[in-house]
Amino acid sequence: MRSVAKLLLTLALLGSVSALAPVLNATAGWRQGRATFYGGSEQYLRNFPDRGPPPEYGFGTPLYGSCGYLSQAGTEAVDFPNVPFPKDMLSAVANINDDFPGSCGRCYEIRCATGTVIGNYTVAGNDVVSTIPFNLTRGYTPKVDVNTVKDDYGRLWSGNDLMDQDLLFTKCYNLSQSLNLTTPTDNSIYVRVTDSCPCLQFDGGSKTVTGVNPPCCGNVNHFDLSFFGFEKLAHPIYGVMNTEFRPVDCYTKVPLDYLPGFINETIYTDNIESGWAWYPYLQNNKQLTVVGAGVENSNATCVDVKPSGGLSFVSRDAALPGYQPFLMSNATTVSLYVKQTSAADIGVGSGVPSGVTLSIGNAEQEYYCAGVLLDSLARGPTSNGLTQLTVPIAQFNCDLGRVDQIGFQNTGSADVQFCLDNFALTGGNPADPHMGSSMA
Repeated sequence: MRSVAKLLLTLALLGSVSALAPVLNATAGWRQGRATFYGGSEQYLRNFPDRGPPPEYGFGTPLYGSCGYLSQAGTEAVDFPNVPFPKDMLSAVANINDDFPGSCGRCYEIRCATGTVIGNYTVAGNDVVSTIPFNLTRGYTPKVDVNTVKDDYGRLWSGNDLMDQDLLFTKCYNLSQSLNLTTPTDNSIYVRVTDSCPCLQFDGGSKTVTGVNPPCCGNVNHFDLSFFGFEKLAHPIYGVMNTEFRPVDCYTKVPLDYLPGFINETIYTDNIESGWAWYPYLQNNKQLTVVGAGVENSNATCVDVKPSGGLSFVSRDAALPGYQPFLMSNATTVSLYVKQTSAADIGVGSGVPSGVTLSIGNAEQEYYCAGVLLDSLARGPTSNGLTQLTVPIAQFNCDLGRVDQIGFQNTGSADVQFCLDNFALTGGNPADPHMGSSMA
């Protein structure tokens, strides 16, 4: 469970009404939301020793995101180079967000909106949406003089104009959107979802609720940004900001439809694709990207797993109408390139690994379908030691409306090492025009 860095305040739960966030500009897809941050640089965090012990000082870290995108050999120490995206792009989305299903790997453009920070929305009888502001009373009060704390760019805090009213007025570094300028320059960042911000806290793997995570509850679409992304938009002393956000293509940055959120029918090619989490388990080594190990010397994802271990790709909570990646893609086959490697060099090898089963299902519903052994499938073309395999989806004998994951499991009695690339749902015409493959 992660900790949300909300330096000056925490969000008081302000009712349980449900309302979609207003659309600020329907053609551009901008929506209104809110953001906090977690993690931070040593030079910034050491100003707050009373908040928690180093190295996190109670601010948490975006390294261990719930989407699983952390490469690690054995028990080696990890840092930001172990995550395949820049540290200012790492972000968590609240699981109450309208487009939370299938959000792992999805990209958003986010910009700061100067003003009184929103606490919640309320809807009157005529369906007019109004806002309830944040309340500072229950917030964390730092012992340091916040007026002396600099961000990583050497900038001081601009102050809170509404402190005497127990409210927070966050000032963005670039005010072009607030001033209605037609050519905003550097007032937005692009983030990739690598984590989640759950409203409810649970006791380990049980279903016992132990608490709530206030900023990620309520009905305001909320992002928990990496400190390094947040400080590009506003000084981190604010802790919370209003945002305008929209989903975008991770490569072209072209805006996408908001609902349903984008899930790519390509699962992995050179890197993990939008909509998919990456979950190795019972592993000795897990590498999300191994340079040069893929098709035509591109990247591949490679694992070394123990007996009963494996690698799952999950589109979390996506067995909902409009998402359902196996159903909405209209795919007829699963296509992938695979090669057996070795513990000594996890990216080098050839041939199809024996004892590895491919299956689909839904772990959230404990629904699992028939599996197929990779080495029982007909071989296709080869490249860089990888062999193409194709599986008819009908062979899994599954209710595709319930399926939101696909995975590989070592059913043998010894450790096995393998790499994957160009892994996709193929053979169909996606029902959603934004579910296009990025393999081309």
